[in-house]
Amino acid sequence: MLFRHNQFRKYQKEFASDVEKAVKEQKILLAEAPTGMGKTDAVIGAAIETALSKGLTLFFLTPKISQHAIAMDVVDGLNKKYNLELKAVDVVGRRYMCIHPALTNLDQESFYPACERLRKKELCPYHRRAIGYTREESIKANEILKTIKNEVELWRYKNIINASIKHEVCPYEIMSKLAVESDVVIADYYHIFIPKVREIFLQRIRKSINKSIVIVDEAHNLPTRIRQHMSTTFNSRLASKIDKELEMLGYEKLNLKRFLKKFISNYLNEEGEILGSSDEFIEALDKEYGYEFLMDMSKEVGWEFVEKANQRSGLLRFYTFLEKMENEDVSSIVVLKRKGSLYSISKKSLDPSIYAKILNEFHAVILMSGTLRPMDMYVDVLGIDKARAITKIYPSPFPKENKLFLMVDGLTTRYSKRTVDEYRKYAEYIDKIIDASPGGVAVFFPSYKVLNGVLPFIKHKTIAQREKMKPNELHSLIERFRKKRGVLLAVQGGSLAEGIDFNRGEIKVAVIVGLALEEMNIEIKSLIDYYENKFGKGWEYGYLYPAVIKALQAAGRAIRKEEDRAVIVFMDERFKWQNYKKLLPNEHYVITKEPWIYVRQFFG
Repeated sequence: MLFRHNQFRKYQKEFASDVEKAVKEQKILLAEAPTGMGKTDAVIGAAIETALSKGLTLFFLTPKISQHAIAMDVVDGLNKKYNLELKAVDVVGRRYMCIHPALTNLDQESFYPACERLRKKELCPYHRRAIGYTREESIKANEILKTIKNEVELWRYKNIINASIKHEVCPYEIMSKLAVESDVVIADYYHIFIPKVREIFLQRIRKSINKSIVIVDEAHNLPTRIRQHMSTTFNSRLASKIDKELEMLGYEKLNLKRFLKKFISNYLNEEGEILGSSDEFIEALDKEYGYEFLMDMSKEVGWEFVEKANQRSGLLRFYTFLEKMENEDVSSIVVLKRKGSLYSISKKSLDPSIYAKILNEFHAVILMSGTLRPMDMYVDVLGIDKARAITKIYPSPFPKENKLFLMVDGLTTRYSKRTVDEYRKYAEYIDKIIDASPGGVAVFFPSYKVLNGVLPFIKHKTIAQREKMKPNELHSLIERFRKKRGVLLAVQGGSLAEGIDFNRGEIKVAVIVGLALEEMNIEIKSLIDYYENKFGKGWEYGYLYPAVIKALQAAGRAIRKEEDRAVIVFMDERFKWQNYKKLLPNEHYVITKEPWIYVRQFFG
C-alpha cells in the first residue's frame, strides 16, 4: 500500500486497508473517521494503486480550498517517496480562475452567462490564446501549454493562474488540458454532482464515470449542498434591481415588483408563508409578459448590463431563477413569503438523491467525514445502492486522557425556555468556564438570536461572529482569537464551526450551547413529510439528526491533533436524551450542573 509517511497513526492503517478493499471490490464505503487520523493521506494512498493498475481516474472532491492543498501535498509526497510520476491537478470553478478584468468582479449568476457569451463570440483574448481559433493559433496555444508544463512543477490552481497571467491565457482552459493527463483530479462537489457541469467537465477532461473512483471529503455536507444548488429564490428586492438595470440601459421597466406583490397577495393577506405552485407562477408570468420573452430578454440584456457597467446583474440572476423554476416535481416545493414590504417566491428542493445517485455509477466510492452518523440516513438520502454500501465508524486516535466530555443539566435553549433569565444563566455558566480555562474558549450557539440574547450578560471580553460577515472579516476575527486566546462566540453550522481548522491548540474548551434545530417553517415541515413518506423517518432525517451533526462538527474544533488537550461541554439537558445521545461519539460523559469545576480539575 502506498503511504507517504514512515508509519501509520492509530486506526489509520485500518482505514486505509478498508479503503483498498472497497476500491478493489467496487464498493461504496461510508467512513466516519475523526479529525487528526489523517484521512486524506490514508484514502489517496490506498486508492491510487488500484486506480493506476486498472487505468482509472481518482477524483477527490472537497468543498474546502484548504483541503485541495493537502490532497496535492499527498500526491507530491507519494511521488517523491516512491519515485512515481503521478499527475494531479487542482480544479476550481471557471469563475474563480478567471483573469479577464471585465468578469472578475461578477457573481455566479452574472459570470457564467457573460463568460459563455464572450467565448461564443470569440471576444475573450485569454480564451483565444489558450485554445486557438485558427490552426496557427492552436499551434501557438500548444506551445504555451508546453511552456507552462515546464514552468509549473505542481499543478495547483494558484500556480496555474500565475503562469496563465504571465502568458496571458485562460487559466481554466489550461487547467482543463492538464486534467486530461492527470491521474488524480481534485475538485469541488459541483464538478461531479451538478449534471450540466459534470457533462461538460468530464467531456473536456476526457474522463468517464465508470472508469473513475471518487472520494467525497466532508461528506456530511453533501445532501445540504446539493439541495441548496437545486433551490432558487426571487424577491421584490431583486425585482427593483432589475428595473434599475433596464432604466440605466434605456429600456422600459418591467415592474416585476408590482407583479410579484400582486401574485403573492392573491394567497397571503398578511405576513407569513404558504405553499404555492411553479406552474401557476409561470402561467401568470407568461400571461403578463411572455415567459420565453423573459428568458431571452433577461439573458441578453443582463449580459449587456455586465458589458457596459462591469457589475453584477440582477437580470442574469432572474434568468437562473426562471431556468430552475421550470421543472416542478414531487421532490420540490414552492414557497410564497411575505415579510413587511418584502415579497418572495422560492423553489426548495427536498431530495438530494436526484443528483447524488450518480455515485452508484462510479467504479468505487469513498464518502468520509469526521461526522457521518447515522450512516443509514446518508445511504437513504443520497440514494446509495445498499447492495454496494459498506459503513464503518473508526475510533478517535487521540489519548482518552487528553479530552473530557461534559453534559450540563438544568439548562436548555428550547423555544419555550428562551427567556432573559435563561440567557443570563447561560452567561453566568460561560463566565465561570472562562475563569476555569487556561486558554481559549469557543462557544457555539444554535443561532444568532440565542448568541445575541446571551452576549450582553457575558462579563468577559469576547470576539463574536456576526451575521453575513465577509471572508476577510472572518479571517480577521480568527486571527484576533488565535493571538489573544480569548473567547470566541460563533454559531453551529456556520463557517467557524465547520470550515475552520483550529490546529494550533487555541481552543482549550469548546462549549456547545443548545441544539441548532431548524425553525419549523414550511420547508422543514415539507422535508419531514417527504422523508416520512419515503423512509418512515421524517422527524429524524428532516429535523433532529441535522441538529446533532452541527453540534458534533462544532465540538470537533477543539481537538485537532494528538497533543491537544481540551474539554467539550454540551450545554443543554437535551443532549442526555436518548434520541440525541445515541448519535454522539461513544465516550464517557460527565453529567453535571457545575461544569467549571471539572474544567479546572482537568487542567490542574
